[in-house]
Amino acid sequence: MPVVMARDLEETASSSEDEEVVSQDDHPCIMWTGGCRRIPVLVFHAEAILTKDNNIRVIGERYHLSYKIVRTDSRLVRSILTAHGFHEVHPSSTDYNLMWTGSHLKPFLLRTLSEAQKVNHFPR
Repeated sequence: MPVVMARDLEETASSSEDEEVVSQDDHPCIMWTGGCRRIPVLVFHAEAILTKDNNIRVIGERYHLSYKIVRTDSRLVRSILTAHGFHEVHPSSTDYNLMWTGSHLKPFLLRTLSEAQKVNHFPR
């Protein structure tokens, strides 16, 4: 399940506390924040669309990250996410890490999101 995999990314980083902090900086798509640098933040690179770099693609594939696009056609967002190894799920699926929507979500939908699920702040 992709939601669990996003938490696994954080646990993988914190499970080996004996390693040096420098080892967390090895991948260009992960930036570590928070106390003791334990919270992973994905950094998206627009040039990944052109370069087709497998090193960038491996993050989404390794952690089975997924996205869905709802009520909008956003080819650029789709291209960037795919270039980073995310796979697209059906718009009615609840098994995703990122939802890109073209309109504001109802409050009850926002309350049902798990900690590992994110939604674009400004529609479109």
